[in-house]
Amino acid sequence: MRTYVLSALLLGFQLLFARQALAQDPAAADTIPEITTTAELTAVWVGGNSEAGTFGAAGSSRIVWPASELKIEVGGIRTESVVKSRRAVGTPTNYSIDETSDRQRTAENYYARGRLDRQLSERFLIFTGLDWLRNTFAGIDSRILVAVGGGNTWLDTPTTRFKTDYGLTYTFQNDVVSNPFISTSFPGVRAAYDFWRKVSATAEFTSGLVADLNLENTDDVRLNFIAALPVAISAKLALKPSLQLLWRNEPSLGEIPLVSSGSAAPTGTVLVPLQKLDTMFTMAIVLNL
Repeated sequence: MRTYVLSALLLGFQLLFARQALAQDPAAADTIPEITTTAELTAVWVGGNSEAGTFGAAGSSRIVWPASELKIEVGGIRTESVVKSRRAVGTPTNYSIDETSDRQRTAENYYARGRLDRQLSERFLIFTGLDWLRNTFAGIDSRILVAVGGGNTWLDTPTTRFKTDYGLTYTFQNDVVSNPFISTSFPGVRAAYDFWRKVSATAEFTSGLVADLNLENTDDVRLNFIAALPVAISAKLALKPSLQLLWRNEPSLGEIPLVSSGSAAPTGTVLVPLQKLDTMFTMAIVLNL
């Protein structure tokens, strides 16, 4: 319950910041903003001797005023696999097949984030942002991050856009397996870049990197890199391959069974760090609304 209350408070803070920023923008009051909205769908299903299914959905909206920009993104992906076990019951010449199926969730990742940029000059901007993440297979049950800072717009043309930013953050994290030796709420610093390039009449390239540093534990460094190449197949539809890399120098803990030497029966459990790097490649259909 405390997590949801905190999310509401942080979202209210961001909306208040947005309202104040837009109220200070004289041009925004008399200008209809430019709104760009997209929806994405990813689905894979395999049946027969093996069964597996992946479903993903995402949406984003970008609202642009003369000196301000609001971007909201939500999405998630989930994979389930069915592990089949077969055995023959009877004799070698007279038997029946006994089959059991065990459905397991093998991947799950959900996110929601918003960010408001306020351009103070041609080059300099300030921003506030709010991120929420749930990635249980990386050990994160819920992570909320609020960020404020500044940045630079190095290039903004009809074919190329490049921004960098840097700011202060505060993170509230609940892990699937609690680590009693670290704090779940901590301040941090963030640096990032955002790059967009129109490479042809039907294709564009996007790339972004966000680096977060935990100020209470400077060994805790997180990187989030994503690159995509949407290719238009009609006026409203595009095919979007994308690659995301999530790296954390000090990953969350996982709980695994402990067995004694020479025995298959577990005698307890131990906590071990999860892998540092998660890689996700997706191919999505994008609808431009």
